[in-house]
Amino acid sequence: MNSQNQFNHRTVFRSKEGQQLIRDYYNQIITPLPFKQHHLATSYGETFVLEAGVPQNPVMILLHGSCSNSAAWLADMPLLVSHYHLYAIDWLGEPGNSEAIRLNFENGEYTQWLDEVLNSLAVTKAIIIGNSMGGWLALHYAAAYPKRTDALILLASSGIVPPDQSFTDRTASLAIDNNAKSPNTEQLVSDSASIIDAVMDTSTLPKEVLEFMTLIMTHFIPMTGELPILPDSQMRNLSMPVLCVMADGDMTLNPEAAANRLKTLVPHAMVKSIEGAHTITSAAEYIMPFLNESR
Repeated sequence: MNSQNQFNHRTVFRSKEGQQLIRDYYNQIITPLPFKQHHLATSYGETFVLEAGVPQNPVMILLHGSCSNSAAWLADMPLLVSHYHLYAIDWLGEPGNSEAIRLNFENGEYTQWLDEVLNSLAVTKAIIIGNSMGGWLALHYAAAYPKRTDALILLASSGIVPPDQSFTDRTASLAIDNNAKSPNTEQLVSDSASIIDAVMDTSTLPKEVLEFMTLIMTHFIPMTGELPILPDSQMRNLSMPVLCVMADGDMTLNPEAAANRLKTLVPHAMVKSIEGAHTITSAAEYIMPFLNESR
């Protein structure tokens, strides 16, 4: 599955109509909220950012996971905003409001893009928080720009160890079939529901959240290749405070192996194991105590 075609795939929606359905749903969620909205020009593509909080507070960058957008942080933002100046960034090539262009994961384009975004926001140093694939970007950014990273918080992060092969194989059905004239929508919905069940406890989710996730998985084409693992030499660059939260029931990777590698290469990192599936909800309850202790 680790092919350059996967990484360079620039078609990220199955149709223009599907893209509009996702964006309409997303904007219905965020428009009434008291957050500033930014559309930033970068050399890689227009980038959408939600901003909340006062500029006097420490800056916190929030990076969502795959098949998601900044709405993933809405439960945590009200708890974080009283202490931090928040920027939730929609990835390029993901189902948010940023440009629908998928960059190359292998050559540092995403790290360079994120650095451009921070420059556009006049952010010189920040707490970087990433969830799942967002953790992959947070990890790589912090290693490349340690002096710009106040603290690094990884939530079920990719990029520490290879993904579980059975899960990678399972998601392959969601990739685009270039030989098909149109996708089998019924099969996509079925496969999507199976994967959603595997990565999170759906019994606790509101119906609207599940509907939105199913809408995304039906109309969006995820990146299904293996994300590059951060090399040992770069992992050792993580001199800032580091928190890694891993769920013991994570089916996307081996959480014990990830914890062991991180602690070996970054001995000062704090690793917290919790019960649950891959998706970590209520992240603020882990983030706040860690940052308070790190001051």
